Amino acid sequence: MKVTQTILSCLFIMLISGQLFAQEKTKGIIMELVSGEKIEAAHIQNLRSKVEVQTNRDGSFAIDANINDLLLIKATGYEQDTVFIYDSSLRRIYLNRINTPIELNQVVVERMTDSRLAAEIQREKVAGKYSDASQNRGGIRISPSRIFSKEGKQARSNYKLLVAELEKRTVDRKFTDNLIKEVTPLDGSELALFKERFRPSYKFIQNSSQETLRVYVMDSYKKFNEKK
Repeated sequence: MKVTQTILSCLFIMLISGQLFAQEKTKGIIMELVSGEKIEAAHIQNLRSKVEVQTNRDGSFAIDANINDLLLIKATGYEQDTVFIYDSSLRRIYLNRINTPIELNQVVVERMTDSRLAAEIQREKVAGKYSDASQNRGGIRISPSRIFSKEGKQARSNYKLLVAELEKRTVDRKFTDNLIKEVTPLDGSELALFKERFRPSYKFIQNSSQETLRVYVMDSYKKFNEKK
């Protein structure tokens, strides 16, 4: 009898824990990409669970979502976008107005969602190309107008800016405070200094497993102490 009660108690605790976990909220604010104006009544849908919510007057929202969920964002007059949930931090999501060209600068690039960033990278890559593979004649065809035109040069400059932001985000999502704190006692200003001095390259991050990163942090921490 006691064994049965124990099992039932454990199952009850697991059920309650599961419900609490399911009720965790992902919070965010929807804003206009260039101006930063907050967007009211934007629709947010969790594509996995189909749960939907709307933003408040201040552009804020809260929705049930787990890690690796994908949110679809829609608002009247704006291009729809998607947001991948990779952690529980507060999100600022920026939408671009329909048919409004984006004049890129560092601030605007940093505001883009991952899906918008990927789309802009592809667009600028195509716009900045100065050669094509000819389907009719074969071989590579060079276009001087694309090489020397203001538009072509701007597209190539924008492409570099966008790719740099993509690489920065990739590093930031793996070289995290939590990872460093797991294997070192660093915190506060020392943690910030360590991250600045020993920030790994994009190429290294691409080719590293989580365990490799831990070893890298531990080795870097030894060097960090030696320099102090």
